[in-house]
Amino acid sequence: MIRTIHRARFVLAEADLLLQDAAVHVCDPGRISRIEPSHTRPSGPDVRVIDWGRAIIMPGLVNSHTHLELSLLAARIRETTSFVEWLSQVVQERRDWTPERYVESVRVGASMALRSGTTLVADISASGLSRQALLTERIRRTVFEEAVALAPERAAESVAALEQRLQEAEPDPLTTLGVSPHAPYSVSPKLYRELAALAHRRGILMSTHAAETREELEFLKSGTGPFTGFLCSLGSLPAGWSPPKLDPIPYLEVLGILEESPLLVHCNYLDPHSMAIIQRTRSSIAFCPRSHAYFGHENHPVRQCLDLGINVALGTDSLASNDSLSMIDEMRFLNRTRRDLKCEEIFRMATLNGATALNLGRVLGRVRRGFWADMTVLKLPAEAGGRNLLAQILEGAGECIATIVKGEIVWQRDEHIGSSATAA
Repeated sequence: MIRTIHRARFVLAEADLLLQDAAVHVCDPGRISRIEPSHTRPSGPDVRVIDWGRAIIMPGLVNSHTHLELSLLAARIRETTSFVEWLSQVVQERRDWTPERYVESVRVGASMALRSGTTLVADISASGLSRQALLTERIRRTVFEEAVALAPERAAESVAALEQRLQEAEPDPLTTLGVSPHAPYSVSPKLYRELAALAHRRGILMSTHAAETREELEFLKSGTGPFTGFLCSLGSLPAGWSPPKLDPIPYLEVLGILEESPLLVHCNYLDPHSMAIIQRTRSSIAFCPRSHAYFGHENHPVRQCLDLGINVALGTDSLASNDSLSMIDEMRFLNRTRRDLKCEEIFRMATLNGATALNLGRVLGRVRRGFWADMTVLKLPAEAGGRNLLAQILEGAGECIATIVKGEIVWQRDEHIGSSATAA
């Protein structure tokens, strides 16, 4: 049964499918039942019609990688291009955080994401508190429970703790769970393999940071560089540890991790061989453009990855290396700085590609019949319109006025209330 109809001057059903004067019909339990011209008279009892006016309804934006637990670190980290120095600051800032502080940080970040049109967020939880903290939020989420332990003797303890978190999770319609071995420089081969086995056994997604910095590549190839001193200072480098003498992606392949087609985060430094491995294993990449720029990394191989058919999604990373959690800001930044990318490609990376990376591409990422009615609404200026409307939006036209999850308005700007009526 239809329960809500959302009307707008434009509906961007997919990156290359723009409809004018259209209406999106939402039925119980929050799926899209059809899309038709907005002048069609609604029928049926108790049908609520919401007219957004001169606005565009688009698929809900997907943040494929962030750390909501770090949201309260905004403006507290001294800017640096040294990743190890940055990581040291993050560790120091959180040293005395209470569980309540982590929960507050998660909720602050979730609220920021919703207010900027994000309907689905992939959150890395180091504390184990994100899942519970997000139960009060109306954003769809994939929570990756993170594990860190380079010492092989700690693998069993880490897996047991993570599995306990998964077992304690009660079913929730907006929550999907995953596991996240942190990175090749912080996770032992034993822990990687056991977490991959756990993900396979439970049928859940795995995500890991990989090929993020040149220092990571040096550490894995030769055991030298800034990471060695940093890990020693934390007491995390096991006695007798020796490097695998491989780049990150071939290393993960040797471990068998890529058999699970994980979500690989950052991938700032990939050679052709590594990209071929990612393509062959059908792994996805979460690219975080503004965080990438924050650290002054070299040009990301996103163009080459897309040309190979690799699924590349967009993420914001955290407020410790970014100035907002807005996917609109992320798309606009990428549009300004990477002229080798088409507007449609950028938009897909923030919608359908993100949903696909999180194993939700069959129900999210498009405004299409049968998909969940997760949508973002942007108010458009009077001059915006025409066939190149997506390009205008990525160049700065339009501001988020509403975020919709499962057909329900979960955030709305107070000064713009869509006109509403109930059909008899």
